[in-house]
Amino acid sequence: MKNAILGALALGFVCSPLAAEETLLEIRALTQDAKFIGSSMSGMNVIVEDADTGEILDTGVTTGTTGNTDVIIRQPRARYGQISDDNSAVYVSTLDIAEPRRIRVTVSGPNAQAQAKAEASSTRWVLPGKHVDAGDGWMIEVPGFAVDILAPGAHRYVEDKSEMMTITANVVMICGCPTSPGGTWDSDKIEVTAHVRRDGGEYEELSMPYTGKPSTYSVQVPSKELGIYEVLVTAFDPRNGNSGVDRSSFVVR
Repeated sequence: MKNAILGALALGFVCSPLAAEETLLEIRALTQDAKFIGSSMSGMNVIVEDADTGEILDTGVTTGTTGNTDVIIRQPRARYGQISDDNSAVYVSTLDIAEPRRIRVTVSGPNAQAQAKAEASSTRWVLPGKHVDAGDGWMIEVPGFAVDILAPGAHRYVEDKSEMMTITANVVMICGCPTSPGGTWDSDKIEVTAHVRRDGGEYEELSMPYTGKPSTYSVQVPSKELGIYEVLVTAFDPRNGNSGVDRSSFVVR
């Protein structure tokens, strides 16, 4: 009888489900060659999912500041050193898991500049009760420039064919950090280019000089011929492959 009772207890122990444990993930999106993406750019969307089943476990948005420029950009990074601070943009995800799970985190955005949307993801094993919050937590690097065409406005009509069309764009890192000649994000090293074509023809490429206003670049193009003009403005950093694009158009009639 005693052996039967012990056997039943042992079977019950084996079959009992493991208790879920609260597990924190501190998730940060860091711009390639720049700073954290947070509230100033309306944050980055975060999706936390089981990498094996695709089950969505949590979603959110990063909030907070871009962080300290000196610490992130200018100072050498020590092994296990921390570049974030208490105010740096982050999304804290709380999972209740009872066993190790392979977790994928995907960040996408920035939400304030939809045309600049970039996406990056990372996958790792997460253990119950073992928080991923040491140092900078779970940090994912995201490439890109936010290129925003300020002029011409989309589908602008031009009546005077002698008019010179001015193309103007704002170019910042996707964290919102400014570009300028000789600055921390040196525009002398960044290729900002207008690509213009009429009625589906070949693109003409025109370099866009810095205007003197932070992050702003401009060039004039003739608009003598009737037609629909497509405009692309691109930014490219040959040092690391960072890039960004925005589009507009105008009509000469």
